[in-house]
Amino acid sequence: TPLIEDFTEDHFIKRNSWISLKSISETVLGKGENNGIVYGEDGYQFTKVLNADYSQRMKNVAAIVQFMDNNPDVNINVLLAPTAPSVMTDKVKPGSPVNDAEGIITQLNEAIGSENVVDVRDTLKAHSDEYIYYRTDHHWTTLGAYYAYADYMTDIGRVPQSLDSFEFEYVEDFLGTHYSKSKNFNVEADTLSYIRNDSQMDVLGAVVSIYDYEKLETRDKYAMFLRGNNSFSTINGSGEGKILVIKDSYANCFVPFLTGDFEQIDVIDLRFYKQSVKQLIQQEGYEEVLILYNSETIDTD
Repeated sequence: TPLIEDFTEDHFIKRNSWISLKSISETVLGKGENNGIVYGEDGYQFTKVLNADYSQRMKNVAAIVQFMDNNPDVNINVLLAPTAPSVMTDKVKPGSPVNDAEGIITQLNEAIGSENVVDVRDTLKAHSDEYIYYRTDHHWTTLGAYYAYADYMTDIGRVPQSLDSFEFEYVEDFLGTHYSKSKNFNVEADTLSYIRNDSQMDVLGAVVSIYDYEKLETRDKYAMFLRGNNSFSTINGSGEGKILVIKDSYANCFVPFLTGDFEQIDVIDLRFYKQSVKQLIQQEGYEEVLILYNSETIDTD
């Protein structure tokens, strides 16, 4: 949990010192990784993946298929976000043990049917020369999330809002999850981005902003989006219809784009939500359900 992580960071200074020393040693020796993080070109860092858990992946894909079969009256789409190595291929050093999003998404298309999969690979690759993934964090940037949002809206027959209709804000000195593990001594910090959005959301009865701006002053700046990973949240939008987003943290910077398109955006994280999703769908009458995970999570969650 964040509290445990903060305690660890504050009280085990020697641990961070040893990780940094190990990082320096690995770099001097010419090694391309440290503490489960693989070093790429131009400061990019990636999660080390030696052996993908194929059995867990297929269990998750089978669960998605069953979920669709159990809810035939609602339009359900799956957006499996490729992680950076499969998009920023020029940043991956040859032979690096990283996530194979290409193979995973291809399997998903075959199992579920391409008509229910929002495949954003080509779109993201077309923008791979832009800042669409963080260097020191495992998430896509808000710009990367926008391109996926535009694909999704097009796939469901709606017109996405144009990129220039959003006002982006930027926060310097963002060191993400990959840096937290590698403690690379010569890392270049990222710039975190978000779109201006005054929408409110209900989290367990508390009505708050969808952004927790206080997190921008902490180490875990990405936690500002949707105030982290909550079990269930309801966001009031200015559009039409209702959508349910079932997600991991990749959706946290994606969801704010939806507030101009839907009247109600409900968000659940199955790691914490223990109620019946089918009952929720029947109760709320969603026009759309979006399952949004990244291509690493489907092998591990």
